[in-house]
Amino acid sequence: VRGNVGKPHTPYESSKCVARFWKVFPHLTLCGSLVLYATLGALVFQHIEGGSPSRTESDYQMFLGQLVHTVQNHSSNSFTHEGIVEEVKNEMKNFKSVWFQGPHRWDFFGSMFFCCTVFTTVGKRVKVFLIFVSEQSVTE
Repeated sequence: VRGNVGKPHTPYESSKCVARFWKVFPHLTLCGSLVLYATLGALVFQHIEGGSPSRTESDYQMFLGQLVHTVQNHSSNSFTHEGIVEEVKNEMKNFKSVWFQGPHRWDFFGSMFFCCTVFTTVGKRVKVFLIFVSEQSVTE
């Protein structure tokens, strides 16, 4: 047990504490602002992207129905396995990747992942740009 328990702090100890605080404060502020930015961004994206019903769901269901119909029709006829695969390949040409982008994917954590991806990607590009600019100014 230390002998200075209960004794008032000296001005030197207080200044050390203040110096430590100001060394840590910018880092804590940066981390806090990134968490706040990601959280607010996730809420915004969740509201914008996930708030509306899918406009493509009926098209997707129609596509699936057509695909099942194609397989059923060709299975009952004298088509070979390879022939059915070719027919399905032809039907798959009508597939649209937007069908994978349903509003149900924009829950809070999906939106948070998107926000974090954005600011890490943008951060890397800005860093590369700044390095490029600083190298250009050194060579001039």
